[in-house]
Formats: sequence, C-alpha cells, structure tokens
Amino acid sequence: MHVALEDFSRGLSAIGKTETVVALREATMAALNLLGITKAFYVAPLSGDVRVGRLVTNMGLSWVWERQYRARLNRIDPLPRIALARLEPFYWPDQIADEKLSKQEGRYLAIAAQYGLGRGIGVPCFGPQGRAGFLGAIIGADAPDPEEADLQRVGSIGQASFRHYCKLIQHAQEMPALSNRELEVLHWIGRGKSNSVIAEILEISPSSVDVYVRRIFAKLDVTDRTTASVKAYSLGLLVSGDYERFVHESAINQLPEGKPPR
Repeated sequence: MHVALEDFSRGLSAIGKTETVVALREATMAALNLLGITKAFYVAPLSGDVRVGRLVTNMGLSWVWERQYRARLNRIDPLPRIALARLEPFYWPDQIADEKLSKQEGRYLAIAAQYGLGRGIGVPCFGPQGRAGFLGAIIGADAPDPEEADLQRVGSIGQASFRHYCKLIQHAQEMPALSNRELEVLHWIGRGKSNSVIAEILEISPSSVDVYVRRIFAKLDVTDRTTASVKAYSLGLLVSGDYERFVHESAINQLPEGKPPR
C-alpha cells in the first residue's frame, strides 16, 4: 500500500476539518482510498456485552450483509471483541489465527467472507468519555497482504475519524441509546417504509413496530417520521443514501399522479 507521505498527511488533515457526519464519512473513505481500500465499515459503541445496540456504518459493502449484521450477526462478530483485547490494528484472518473462536464466531467469519469481508484490517478506535468503536477496512481478494506500516496508517485514519466523529456528535447532542432492533426500524423509516411494510420486512407484528417507532420518537425527541429521519441523518444514525432516498420518495408521494419529480 504505497502512498506519498504528503498525500497521506493531507488525507488525515481533511478528516479533522469536516463539519458533518456525512462529510466525515466521505473524507474517511478518501483517506482509505489512498491506501487502495474502497470498502469499510464502522461499528460503535464497543462493549463486552454484545446485547448493547451497535450502530453499523456501511461504506461500500453489501446491503444484504449490513441488514444481516444489524439483525443478528453483530452478536457473533468476534472482530470488535478482538480489537478491544488487542488495542492495536490487526490483519484478519492471518493475525487472528491463534484466537480461540467459538463455533458461532467462526461461522460469522465464514458468512462475512461470502460477502467480501474475508480479509481486512481491524482498528480499535477510542474517543472521549470512554467511547470506543471499531473500523473494519476491507482488503480486496487480489491485494497483497498488508505490512505493519499499512496497519498503522489505517489505524491512524480510523482513530482520527472516530475522534472527530465523537466531537461532531458532542456538539450536536448526546447520541441516543438505540437498541439494534430500534436502529433497524429507524433504517426502514429512513427508506420511507410504512409500519406495516417494516413489520413484513422484519417478520414481526405491526404492533411491535408501533412500539419501536414510539420508542425511537421518544429517544430522538421528535413527533413524526420526517423529523426523525432528518435528526437521525444529522447524528449519523442514517447514511446519506437512506436520507436522500427518503426525501426523494416523500417528494414523489406528494406529487399529483403521473407527474414526475423535478
């Protein structure tokens, strides 16, 4: 992963100059692109308790994997646990070969590989007030194995991005503590889906969706779906594509029949 020191320094500097979560994502990926990395994901918060709701930020990976991760795979993903224990960047699968993985954790790695996450650099990221996150930077199947310097560069990007993310969120407001299911329901709200459709997608009852929606509204301190989506977008709980799609579909729904949007 050869990169000019000057270009790398500019990439790191750009991360700290962003003013929104979406711009931060773009700057983070631009810095990773300098190292030949085009796909990545963030998971936060990190905790030894897998029942804690984790927000996954997908940057270029399969939507199917993201949905499965939100729903259940986050509970058996060993990478954040390994990151918390090692406290330094590592290359998977080679550098975790000596880890004692449970059967379910091994199954996760096999499933993840099917979606293009078979190789990557894992980075534990730490911010103020004990906040912690995990960056997974995906390495292509044909790319050479990373060297120690590559691990450190990706680690620098992950740490700079997470620290600035904590700063942006702190300036906005404290991040609401949403469960994994609430995050998933919020995601589908952001895609413009009704409660009945969300119930079908998640294979739960409409009344359960109603309860989750009320909880989301209460935690975000909002009273309607549009405001919830806008606020979730500003906090980084929804990625830009979700928000833009929500706005686009809302605009279409408000148009007279047969009239195309501008």
